[in-house]
Amino acid sequence: MEQKSKFIIIGLVGATLVCLFLFLNATKSQQVLMRERDELRRENNTLNTKIESLANNLRESEDRINSLGQELEKVSKEKADLDKKYELANRAREELIEKLKVQKKAQQERQDEPIEQLQRSQAPQTDDAYWAGILKAKTDLEFQLSNVRAELKNIQINNEQLNRDKSTMELDLNNLRREREDLKRQLDYNQKLMDSIAQELVREKNDKKQIEDSYRMIKNENAVLGRQIKSLNNRKINLEKKIQETQEDKVVLERRLGEMEGMLTQRISQIDNLKDRLDVVRSGPKTGDESQDKKDAVELPAIVVRPQSLPAVKTDDTGASLMGKVLAINKENNFVIVDLGEESGVKVGDAFRVYRGDKPVANIEVIQARRNISACDIKKTSGSIGIGDSVR
Repeated sequence: MEQKSKFIIIGLVGATLVCLFLFLNATKSQQVLMRERDELRRENNTLNTKIESLANNLRESEDRINSLGQELEKVSKEKADLDKKYELANRAREELIEKLKVQKKAQQERQDEPIEQLQRSQAPQTDDAYWAGILKAKTDLEFQLSNVRAELKNIQINNEQLNRDKSTMELDLNNLRREREDLKRQLDYNQKLMDSIAQELVREKNDKKQIEDSYRMIKNENAVLGRQIKSLNNRKINLEKKIQETQEDKVVLERRLGEMEGMLTQRISQIDNLKDRLDVVRSGPKTGDESQDKKDAVELPAIVVRPQSLPAVKTDDTGASLMGKVLAINKENNFVIVDLGEESGVKVGDAFRVYRGDKPVANIEVIQARRNISACDIKKTSGSIGIGDSVR
């Protein structure tokens, strides 16, 4: 019993130490997870600010691109107008050239007419004015054409500059979009990480609650076992007292037996002396009869006095085997309650067998015995145990 109680105490101490170790590890891991969650929140806030700033830059760049697009459309429209003017000027030039060719032909035909004097008198005046108007119109058209060409060159330069600005803005926009996608992926990763951390925190809380519940159960069991150990210690003290009393009674009995043996030896010696005297008296002067009496004498064996043995304890007055029934079943903790107790002679360590009719169902062993009931551990089962099954 002492070894069993020591093993129970050692097991309880080990279980409490394991529970404390698990509890400390859970608290440490919870603190680490809380710190990581705070750091991730700070990183998330910084990333949100960066995303907002990048979104603002993206909106500004989009506005700028839209404005540049509008300017580019205006420039393209102006270019189209100038192209139309240039085409009209070219057409007017071609028409003037054709008119000049037609007029030259007409002049050549007029030279063949009979009225040459009139032509000579009128021709210089009309030809000079006509050619002067043509040259003036030609210079005006060439000046307009040079202006149109200069404007076209400026428009082309502006268009190229706008195209370069547009390409750079598109590159910046693509970079901003890539950064935005990277930040979005980072945010998704951080969100998933925060969700996993939250799940781990929930699991840690549940584990902590389970550890606390198990710690309470172990504490209650420890208290119950402590009370049982105290009762066992009290029973042990009572048994030691009884053993000491029996040993003292044994010493007293041995002393009395020694005294009785001494008294018996004295009486035996006295009887021997009396016997010798009687033999001497009986023998008298007859020597032959004396030898004959000695031959006829028989030696008695020595009388040995032994202490009486204590009566044997009866296990069962009737000699019949114990029989009982199953009162309750606890499948979670793997034990049953039977209606046999200390009054029936049941003690811890006794083995019984459970029967369903005549068929054996399980083997059980007594782990706790009370006055009228006992708790038995289920060692081996070959079927299901039911309330009311017989126990033998």
